[in-house]
Amino acid sequence: MYKVIMAPTEGSDAESGAISAAVKLAQRFGADLHLVRVLTAPLVIEMVPSPPVLEITEQTLRDERAARLHKLEALGTELRTLGHIGVVTALVDGRVSPTLRDYANESNVDLIVMSSHSRGGLKRVTLGSVTDFLIRNTHIPVLVVKPPAAFIGATHEETVARIVVPLDGSAMAEQILPEVAALALGLNATVHLLQVLTPQTYSQEQIVEPGYPWWEAAIAGADAYLSGPAGSLAKDGVKVNKEVILGESVATAIMDYAARIEANLIAIATSGSGGMTRFVFGSVADAVTRLSPTSLLVFHPRREAATSDAPDSSDAQALTGA
Repeated sequence: MYKVIMAPTEGSDAESGAISAAVKLAQRFGADLHLVRVLTAPLVIEMVPSPPVLEITEQTLRDERAARLHKLEALGTELRTLGHIGVVTALVDGRVSPTLRDYANESNVDLIVMSSHSRGGLKRVTLGSVTDFLIRNTHIPVLVVKPPAAFIGATHEETVARIVVPLDGSAMAEQILPEVAALALGLNATVHLLQVLTPQTYSQEQIVEPGYPWWEAAIAGADAYLSGPAGSLAKDGVKVNKEVILGESVATAIMDYAARIEANLIAIATSGSGGMTRFVFGSVADAVTRLSPTSLLVFHPRREAATSDAPDSSDAQALTGA
């Protein structure tokens, strides 16, 4: 399914995990790997009055561009040798985020692989401004690699990955399933479909545990719902499990479940709205994307492609967010 994989790079050591994952995925799927670096023009602000400033000549800019291009091409040569894959190197000019978006769209990229620089809490509002922008402004799945990226073995047989896929009963959330199926088959992974039910009544709030009358119908309904996507994945040859759990916080429940089964990846759909205008992370997808220590596959589906993006009548809190 993946023919073109893009790995944005700025030449830092923090990208090594993402670059390694991109190489292994390109090997596994027989895809071309595009290493893309954006060169942004320097901004010089002249103070008034001011002493003479350091002159940035055209030659200086040419030398800087040549140095960065040389480093990028050296990385490409190294990866071709190590990975035995097709590698395209591109040094493009412009503003980083929109330039990467345009490159991905124009090059028919199927998957974007990036590292996460998120520090969590209030120190960093976004996941990493570039990663966040690409998630929200493309309809290309973004693989956010958080160390250790142990979900890709050297061979298909050596990989035993576990992918958690939270679903909320909506068609929009389910649009990630074809992406998950392709990745799971390529990685020899087991998919764990998950639905989290949250308290909706006073009685449910008092006892958030299964086995009580007010939970039985909700749990049965959620399990029946998960049987549909589980069956579809199984028909495609994907190994799949399904589980319904109870929790007061959907995002926390997802991350706790992923930790409990030692998942290698969480795959989640997001509505794609928000960004810097949204200081408080109001959606489950936002919270999981930013706070999870597990690597993520994040997908912003096309809203018009969903027959319905409203959750069903179960008691599950929506995962896709506003």
